[in-house]
Amino acid sequence: MNGISLYASSSPWFILLCLAIGATYGYILYSKNQTLWSKRTNYILAALRVVLVSILVYLLFGPVIRYFENSKEKPTVIVHIDNSSSLKLVSDSAQRIQWIAAAEKITSALQKEGIETNVYSFNGKEELNTIAFNHSSSNLNLLIQEPKQEESGKNIAASILLSDGIYNVGMNPSITPSAAPIYTIGIGDTTDKKDVRLVSAIHNKLAFKGNEFPILAELAQKGYAGVTATVQLKQKGTVLTSKKITFTKSETQAPIEFRTSSDIVGIQHYVVEVIPLNGEFTTENNSQHVYIDIVDNKQKVLIAAPSPHPDIKAIQAALSAKENIEVSIFIPGIHEYKTDNYSLIIFHHFPDGTALGKKEFDALVAAKAPKWFIVSNQTSIPHFNQINSLMQISVRSAQKDLIFGDVNSSFDRFVLPAGIQELLGSAPPLQCNFGDYKLKQDGLTLLYQRVGRVVTTKPLLSISANRETMVLAGEGIWQWRLSNQLTQQNTNTFDEFIQKCVQYMSSQNDKRKFRVYPTVNDLQSGERLYFEAELYNDIMERIYGTDIALQIKNEAGKIFSFSFSTSPGNNRFEVKGLTEGVYHYTATTTLNGKPEKSAGEFIIRKTSLEAQSIKADFNLLKTISNKSNGKFYTIDQTDALIEELKNKKFKTIIRSKESLNEIINLPWILFLLIALVSGEWVIRKLNGGY
Repeated sequence: MNGISLYASSSPWFILLCLAIGATYGYILYSKNQTLWSKRTNYILAALRVVLVSILVYLLFGPVIRYFENSKEKPTVIVHIDNSSSLKLVSDSAQRIQWIAAAEKITSALQKEGIETNVYSFNGKEELNTIAFNHSSSNLNLLIQEPKQEESGKNIAASILLSDGIYNVGMNPSITPSAAPIYTIGIGDTTDKKDVRLVSAIHNKLAFKGNEFPILAELAQKGYAGVTATVQLKQKGTVLTSKKITFTKSETQAPIEFRTSSDIVGIQHYVVEVIPLNGEFTTENNSQHVYIDIVDNKQKVLIAAPSPHPDIKAIQAALSAKENIEVSIFIPGIHEYKTDNYSLIIFHHFPDGTALGKKEFDALVAAKAPKWFIVSNQTSIPHFNQINSLMQISVRSAQKDLIFGDVNSSFDRFVLPAGIQELLGSAPPLQCNFGDYKLKQDGLTLLYQRVGRVVTTKPLLSISANRETMVLAGEGIWQWRLSNQLTQQNTNTFDEFIQKCVQYMSSQNDKRKFRVYPTVNDLQSGERLYFEAELYNDIMERIYGTDIALQIKNEAGKIFSFSFSTSPGNNRFEVKGLTEGVYHYTATTTLNGKPEKSAGEFIIRKTSLEAQSIKADFNLLKTISNKSNGKFYTIDQTDALIEELKNKKFKTIIRSKESLNEIINLPWILFLLIALVSGEWVIRKLNGGY
């Protein structure tokens, strides 16, 4: 039902006052005896003037018209289809057709009852007849929650999850609460299959040239107790070493350790493989691919501070996750000072105005290594302004500001982690000095200070153009790492952010005019591969429009050729069609008549998560349903589920939309006023008046 009503800020009795003013005005104007027209005409003219003046007086007080529109919203049932490839391993095409047919039967029956249905798979919203069971991982929590976010605001009555209950990525889906009941349909095979699985190959991502490094193979078996299997370590099809294992009755087996080394710098590709046994259900889980980056040396980073602080531990943990970074700490009285050729020195709350460790700190300040200063409440700002060459802080009072970080969208010196803006938006604020901040030399601001929702121009994290100094103007980044763990169940975003900042500072200033690199050099199969290109003129200004030739060579020596050019705001090029393996790339172009070249390598890892677990977990599906007040059904109980949903009598919601509009803005009001004025003028003219 739609409607309209008049709303005014004054009392309805005010209308009588407006009429009284209009009547008084009309009386004064037309009360005198007229000889040009009759009494009847005089009354008509007076009435027109009374109405005109009354309306004008009323409009002066801004009355509004309230429109409201009611609409009925039918209940919506979301159908979540688990289209992971593990289901393809345990079924034939006839079974998969049966599963899709069951989903179609459910959606058709609900639509006949006036219930809207939307179907989602791991690929997003799609039609049932286009669903293929080929997704490389199973994040059931995301499959359930993401469609609800897309459909937020709708009348979601229930969800139906058609799955085998296996998840290998993300959170346990039974933990996340659901406002609407979730009805689960179990598909797949709950029986144990005779199989040997290479569960994982544990290894370091990085090793040093010539040094021996371990690769640990973890195996599991079903139905092969007492049987002997052969496990091999291969590189480029050549067996480096092999070992035999006799399976025990236990499902999981003692790990097998391989040790090898390499004298070739760069990414080395190894394959750990179990030779297939007779009667295995599948051999897709018999191998694991290992990629190890062989390097010559490590970057040495020193964190120096007058006293302990939780930020130090957070930075140390983030950098220690990178094998080619060696982190040392110097705190006077706690850690011994060691002279070394450091790639980067991080100063936390230094200088603090004390003489503690003065000799050592003076030596570190005088060192030629790049420096990162982190300002805290203990920092002596006057001394800080003297020893750092990048940032000047003018403190206005002892008050501290709670400052959030906001990414500078124009920062392009390196690719920031994908989730950094979301992390900064949800993480607790840093403590910063209340005052003015400005850069003393040319620099790049990576993060701006944000107060509440207001993003300022004050720098929070800045890097000098020559890469010699970086300043973080606040303390408390340890809370960012905890927030990352809380929201994502890992600290990858924070760790990668710190690692990239350190690597950018500690690497030599790159004066090349032509640079091409993948935005991520370690991908899973199925992820998108983008190359970023940077071109500079003689004064290191970005230039665009130059043609770039890109050649990518796989391990077998096959070359893939591409060409592209950059434009302002578009420096990326997507490469498709590559399978798993190690790739070497070479990009070439011509600048000012001179050939330029940029080269590197990257990895595309094979994803074998789906082959690791193929036994359906109906208990998990039952838990999901029980916690959300839903029910569990097997694929043969589709009719019972339909009847259950029909009997629920899901309610239609009536939503009301309201809008306000000032009467003076309505076109017909203008036409009415013109008609009143024109009518009065025409009548007077026809009767000889003016």
